[in-house]
Amino acid sequence: MVRKPWCFLEDNPDIKLILTDFQMPVINGVELTKEVRKRYSKNELSIIAMTGTNTELISAKFLKIGANDFINKPFTREEIACRINNSLDALEYIAKIQDMAQNDFLSGLANRRYFFDAMQEYFKEAKKRNEPFALGLIDVDNFKQINDTLGHRVGDTVIVELAKTLKEHLLHDHFIARIGGDEFCLVLKDIEQKKALEFFLKLKSAVNHIHIKTKEGDSLTISVSIGVTFGDLESVEEMINQADKALYIAKKNGRNRIEVA
Repeated sequence: MVRKPWCFLEDNPDIKLILTDFQMPVINGVELTKEVRKRYSKNELSIIAMTGTNTELISAKFLKIGANDFINKPFTREEIACRINNSLDALEYIAKIQDMAQNDFLSGLANRRYFFDAMQEYFKEAKKRNEPFALGLIDVDNFKQINDTLGHRVGDTVIVELAKTLKEHLLHDHFIARIGGDEFCLVLKDIEQKKALEFFLKLKSAVNHIHIKTKEGDSLTISVSIGVTFGDLESVEEMINQADKALYIAKKNGRNRIEVA
């Protein structure tokens, strides 16, 4: 039994470009392009088609169904190399634009806009599956004082080092974003409440071990307050509001602590 080409793509996600001819055994280039485009967009996987038969009609058909480029036979080595390089450069450029649109430039985490889009989608799916999850708002204690007394360079370093610690403790299915100046939101997927609280306690302890050198040679330690809520509410907005109330209580009760709403 001949294995379908898109199965090979699923097993090799690093593939970014396909060269296909109109006339091929098993499946022709047009059908291959149609099937691939059902699974991958032009921004994810580039397709360069080629043929030497009925060029005008075939080229229009290929481009209409989703080929990124088309090349006539015969062609030179230099021409095909240029077409391949141009297609790969375009994919890389699109990926950079998407990264800039989705990620926070300082922390490298997802940004506020991307977080809310992704969270809305996950919230609906989790509700359908009756999947338990937790949401935590994480805020750096005394961050304004750090900026005012030690400077914004140190403040930026705090954000970078905190983001690094958060990512180190992040499990595969969880999701984190920087949603404000010193505020982060962490979603723990498919997790019971007790385990979620244990996770946040370990995370808070790990943050307490961060040491940041100042220009005076001193070592700055930081702490965070965390407001937690669980996926038994009716909307993402309601969860954020509840977690924010818990975060306020954590600040009010002395900081460097976790509160649940």
